[in-house]
Amino acid sequence: MNLLFIYTSEIIPQEGGVQRVTKVLSDYFKSQSINVFYISQHKKSKPSKELSSHYFLPDSNLSTIENINFLKNIVSNKEIDVIINQAALGGYMASFCDKAKLVRNVKIISVIHNSLLGNVENLSTSNKKIFNKVPLSAFSFLLDTVFFKIFLLGVYKLKYKLKYLNLYNLSDKVVLLSDNYFKELKFFVKKADKNKVISIANPCTIQSPLDTELAYKENELLYVGRINTSQKRVDLLLDIWDKTHKSFPNWRLTIVGDGEELISLKHLSKKMNLERIHFLGHKDPTPYYTTAKILCMTSSFEGLPLVLAEAHNFNVIPILFDSFPSATDIIKEGKNGFLIKPFDLDAYAVQLGKLMTDYNNLSPSLNEQCAISAKKFSLDRIGNKWLNLFEDLKGNRS
Repeated sequence: MNLLFIYTSEIIPQEGGVQRVTKVLSDYFKSQSINVFYISQHKKSKPSKELSSHYFLPDSNLSTIENINFLKNIVSNKEIDVIINQAALGGYMASFCDKAKLVRNVKIISVIHNSLLGNVENLSTSNKKIFNKVPLSAFSFLLDTVFFKIFLLGVYKLKYKLKYLNLYNLSDKVVLLSDNYFKELKFFVKKADKNKVISIANPCTIQSPLDTELAYKENELLYVGRINTSQKRVDLLLDIWDKTHKSFPNWRLTIVGDGEELISLKHLSKKMNLERIHFLGHKDPTPYYTTAKILCMTSSFEGLPLVLAEAHNFNVIPILFDSFPSATDIIKEGKNGFLIKPFDLDAYAVQLGKLMTDYNNLSPSLNEQCAISAKKFSLDRIGNKWLNLFEDLKGNRS
């Protein structure tokens, strides 16, 4: 079997969740005697040598004749059987992938890696910088009202309905990260049904022995991810640490990740006189998962964040806002982590304080459940679901 991943960015695992998942899954597929190829729309100035069989479209504008011919040549010459569209969010990549069917009877799987409506559901939280500006700030009281959200959902539906309908029609299967996102797809595509739309979670991409010894754990809170104040809302984590750090002088907050606002958030941290907070930039998070006790997440929306499964795999207890539909797929309140009402900073700080205070008593049962949760996102388990999907498509090949 020959498989082709298509994505906008170059597949550099260190630079994003989709890239990391693509690399991990492709390695698994190769171990199952599947040949894997990649096409990216954009190429970095110093491309990675990490993947072989990685091709780049000749034109940065997607739907040019040159790009279409390039795709058709790859599909024909490499005898591609299945295309996995990793850039399904937004719907525009589907028509490009469909051009491959002009030269070969390929099956197309479109994977939606994020919430379709998360940015709308938590509009004012995920667009803080915009809505803090005058004169928009004068209307901030309207942003989270039911009527405004209904209006905005209507605008979103007008903008994306045809794109997602097109994606649905042109795909042989649509993969969501959680069953909880089916309702969002149904909002745009009324005819969507679960014979065509399935859910496959992302696998845990950083492995650790599930018996990570608690003796090596330190009084450390950990954040892993991009550094921004839109989706990831690291600024809220600073506010929460501001509410707690003086009461817990033997604890520290470690922030692992890079992003466009890293420098500005470092400056904000100094301005707030926050103590024992360390911005480490881009690092392999494995050593920090090993030592940390608690994972702090403050996102306004997510797809199905890899960091939660990774944390469970290292016996790190997550605390996060219940701000995206798949949160409850991973976190069982009070059993393997804690979900806080969006975006109640006081409630978050109180729960965090309780966990830090009583960690030694709470951690044995919590970590037992973390280990159980980690198994749900194991590569073998998730990879096998993909293999079953390929077999299903193979059976449907005309």
